[in-house]
Amino acid sequence: MIDILRLSHVGIRVTDLEKARYFYVDLLGFVETEKDGDYIYLRGIDEGQHHSLVLKKADSPGLSYIGFRVRRAEELDKAKEELQKLNLKFTRFKEKGVEEAILFETPQGMPFLIYYDMEYVGDMRMKFYAHRGVSPVRLAHVNYVVKDIEEEVQFLKNFMGYYETEWFLGKDNQTREVIWLTRRGDSHEIAIAKSQKNVPGFHHETYYVHELKDVIRAADIVASAELWDSIERGPGRHGVTEGYYVYLRDFDKNRIEFFTEDYVVLDPDKWKPVVWRNEQFRYRSDFWGRPIPQSWLSEWVPVEDISTGKLKGWSI
Repeated sequence: MIDILRLSHVGIRVTDLEKARYFYVDLLGFVETEKDGDYIYLRGIDEGQHHSLVLKKADSPGLSYIGFRVRRAEELDKAKEELQKLNLKFTRFKEKGVEEAILFETPQGMPFLIYYDMEYVGDMRMKFYAHRGVSPVRLAHVNYVVKDIEEEVQFLKNFMGYYETEWFLGKDNQTREVIWLTRRGDSHEIAIAKSQKNVPGFHHETYYVHELKDVIRAADIVASAELWDSIERGPGRHGVTEGYYVYLRDFDKNRIEFFTEDYVVLDPDKWKPVVWRNEQFRYRSDFWGRPIPQSWLSEWVPVEDISTGKLKGWSI
């Protein structure tokens, strides 16, 4: 098992950097660490690391990679050995602010990056005068789809040390269709659903905010900028994980969630995963029972192939 410390950052493809900067920095209030060529590096107000969200200029939207920090530098060498044993392709990767990183694909083809040390630039936590927009706090979790959900979960458990917190059953009330997992003890850091198209896809990254009013403020900000179509779902409350949420879409249809007030697993050895039956779908997804937009259920963005940099067969 590789000693993963936590989910660290996400790289997202955008077609227009300036429009993306307007959306994420000017409107939503992400902290801009720097712009370097075709990349903009952003972080939340509590995050002292160089970045947790990378905007990468590309010819089409989607996911570039999901990043994780390991607890010790030697975990990287251990990871290389284990990835070879598992016959999973990997490569060394250069990233701004990171001395050494390994980019690899999970058994189901999701691009993951692991590293130990990232440049520390200091947080904006108590610099209240500089807080703007929604004031995103920190990267909370990611959500994606794969063909074989059970194989992916076993990899996350055996290779990366994650454990399940909740899951949702299919129509037979036996097959698991969505599974939520954590490493650091939040309600979840990763949510995985079964792909309807048998290829990997990325649904969203989520940033934690301090209060429910910040979730509502996200909708107010986007609406007041006359970007009503960017408000896809919510504000609402999930049954699963308990959190309040709102889902937004950027100019490229990449999806981001703002989220607050979920639970923390205090004793992982005592935790019994919450099981949601198929007939509970409506309030599992929205505790208040409100309808779910079709786009939220059917639109996922593609992911990059780590060998070619090209997108795998998925489109919104």
